Amino acid sequence: MLLTIGDLVEELVVELPDGMRRGHVAEVRTLRVRGGSAANVAAITCERGGSARFVGQVGADALGDSLVADLQRRGVDTQVIAHGVTGVTVNLLQQGYRTTLVDRGASSTLAAVDAEVLVGAVQLFVPGRSLMSDPLATAVEGIVTRAMERRVPITLTGLSADEAADYGPAAFAEMVTAVQPDTVIFTRRDHARLGLEPDQPVEGSGCTIVIGPDRTTVIAAEGLKHRELSLPATVVDRTGATDGFVAGYLMSRRAGAAPTAAVDAAHRVMSLV
Repeated sequence: MLLTIGDLVEELVVELPDGMRRGHVAEVRTLRVRGGSAANVAAITCERGGSARFVGQVGADALGDSLVADLQRRGVDTQVIAHGVTGVTVNLLQQGYRTTLVDRGASSTLAAVDAEVLVGAVQLFVPGRSLMSDPLATAVEGIVTRAMERRVPITLTGLSADEAADYGPAAFAEMVTAVQPDTVIFTRRDHARLGLEPDQPVEGSGCTIVIGPDRTTVIAAEGLKHRELSLPATVVDRTGATDGFVAGYLMSRRAGAAPTAAVDAAHRVMSLV
């Protein structure tokens, strides 16, 4: 079973018209979806026939209840605390650019996690942002430490450009060295913001994966590989597509695939999100 720990929020996607001016009324298109990489990876895993457990915190409100119920309907084993107010992420799309407004709400205030959540887990997925600030970071670090003691393979995702600026590239590199993850997964832009060359691995990681717009780079013990990537034009949520990549990659690795073969499987899942 895959164990994930991190955010569960509502994501509001707003497509703004070109030429929109401040102070004016404009017609927009909106979409409400479940947000949070840890929750999304767990949900996609179960939708694809795998098993997953999500650990996190939502608000003690109707929105939090509905988000947890959605995960449960998809077959996710939820270990969720309800306290505070459920977070919301707003993505503003205009002229090919995305501006993200983040209020993680209760997700960021998870303060303690029982080690029993690791029972039955054979993989642990942690979004990098979950290790950025307390109290969530301390709670996650406790589970990561226990996973390392039990030799449960850990997969991390990198930080966004803004998160890397706040947390610091050196601090992230130190964290990877301490955790010694099986895999760290980046987008090309986020990998570059750490000051790394295109084919340079993150020290301490067994495998570094860099997802670009046209190909994915795999830097592992089996050598440097480039795998072609082709997403359909209908994919509008690249963040969700990346969550699909992570879910597909981890499912394939659980089945015994080497990193490069797992990336090919991840591309197939990514194209469906």
